[in-house]
Amino acid sequence: MGNFLYVAAKEKIISLIENNKIKLNQRLPSERTLSRQLGFSRMTIKRALNSLVEDHVLTRRPGDGTYLLHEKYTGRIDTGDDSPWSLSQTIKIKGGIPSSETKSFKLVYDIPLLTDIFPKYTEFYELIRIRKFDDIPFSIQKSYFPFRLFEDAHRYDFSKISLYDYMGFKNLRPDLFHQKIKTCTQDSDPLLNNFNMDSNKLILDVEYLGYTRPDCLVEYTQSYFDSDQVDFRIEIPYTPND
Repeated sequence: MGNFLYVAAKEKIISLIENNKIKLNQRLPSERTLSRQLGFSRMTIKRALNSLVEDHVLTRRPGDGTYLLHEKYTGRIDTGDDSPWSLSQTIKIKGGIPSSETKSFKLVYDIPLLTDIFPKYTEFYELIRIRKFDDIPFSIQKSYFPFRLFEDAHRYDFSKISLYDYMGFKNLRPDLFHQKIKTCTQDSDPLLNNFNMDSNKLILDVEYLGYTRPDCLVEYTQSYFDSDQVDFRIEIPYTPND
């Protein structure tokens, strides 16, 4: 994935945030200025900024410009809302060091749960990763995506690159998510023993279905979160009664 120039541009922009060159409530420089400053074409910078907006690192204010969405600080990890945005980049802007350990990456076949979710497919990639903040596990993710949509995924190391950047390169990055949230105990899955936590504490278990538009399902992910390290926030729209 070395030829994904916009990914390198994203990392350069993240470095500006890490080094306090971009701060909360400070408008980002123009695409033209960033292009000159970082040594990428304007189109590459534009794509990098768009991707960082999709990752919930940056936000656009209509008629004003592009801004940092979250303040840089160390502490607990915020997640939730309606999409599993880039955890690595969220950690970086909080001043931490993100890392991923791939426990398993393989093809699986004719799994009833998956064929029910993806009726058109029978072969799937299973990607299991342990996500870490300053080398401490905070999330364990099991992701499934159809082999026929992502046949060359085995060529990439998803402990080092973003799954969503790869999906974006294939023009199949999900941008609409349905989620189901519950709690479970550590004995629910042997993988959960990788958490450094009291075995009596509850673990957040979040299932995501990721769709491209128009509503093409490309991903099913089950994410476990250490509740000692993560604040899970959701917003429920208020609809007044007529």
